[in-house]
Amino acid sequence: MGRRRVLLLGIAGLLCAAALLAIAILLVGRFGDVERRILGSAMLLAGYGLVGLPSVVLLDQGRRRGLAVVGLALAGAAAGLALASVWAFSDSDSLGRSVGTATLLALAGAQASALTARQSESDPPSVRRLYPAACATGALTAVAASALVWTQPGAGIYPRLLGALLVLDLLLVALQPVLARAHEPPKKPLGA
Repeated sequence: MGRRRVLLLGIAGLLCAAALLAIAILLVGRFGDVERRILGSAMLLAGYGLVGLPSVVLLDQGRRRGLAVVGLALAGAAAGLALASVWAFSDSDSLGRSVGTATLLALAGAQASALTARQSESDPPSVRRLYPAACATGALTAVAASALVWTQPGAGIYPRLLGALLVLDLLLVALQPVLARAHEPPKKPLGA
């Protein structure tokens, strides 16, 4: 069995296990502390499995293996920290901030992997220029948001600048498939 198949089946298994656990706990559980932790763990595993999915796609395509491995490692590290926070019997502020930072970095890795996997040789120059800009704004947004998690500057210009950077990042991400599609020749409808 190939690596691609193992990774995809692993993600599918995480999603199925999360759903089955959630359904069982919601229908027959007494919903105590342990059930909440199990349900939370299942949802976290499913969520971080989805965060790692663009990296799996990139590995499947055989492109930018280093980026894909880093993306999977970030998703795995974030999942591990999140699970530790669910099962830790302390309200460690540092652990919560670490989960936030790892999650932000994992999302930036997922964005870079998804954008890389979407790239095509037929992309027009405008889309090719947007790709590195979107990867850079994604990474910068993750780092800036992580700084906000740790420093908590409160109301001021920093959260507004971060919000503006996030909007710019989302725009650069969204424009790529739209502009790529706009440059494709029209397709004939079926049966025409």
